[in-house]
Amino acid sequence: MSQWLSAKAKRVLAALLKLGWQTKRQTGSHRTFARVGWPDFVFAFHDGEEIDPRMLARIAQHTGLIPENLKGQSSGGTQQPAASDRLQRRLSGSVNFYANGSAFVFVAHHAAASGRVLLLFA
Repeated sequence: MSQWLSAKAKRVLAALLKLGWQTKRQTGSHRTFARVGWPDFVFAFHDGEEIDPRMLARIAQHTGLIPENLKGQSSGGTQQPAASDRLQRRLSGSVNFYANGSAFVFVAHHAAASGRVLLLFA
């Protein structure tokens, strides 16, 4: 019996990216990945597709993927970053975060707007 269990393509893709594979180009669902020391690899699956154990074993031969790379990842894909992380990425200026009891205050200086933005979350 194979050591591989079937997995969604989105999960396999996330594991490949964690291993250091980078997208070189994409045409439709065909993604070409590159990694130093390895020949390019074409991943031709839609995110929702279920990849059977036999195909996973073939992918592993070409990418260095092991079953442990697929364990511990949620089947729902990657986790959403916290609201504070998303806000900090959107603002190009400096952001200060203050927590006071159950309220969160963000004081942000946005480079495009000449002033401060105060956001209060309770």
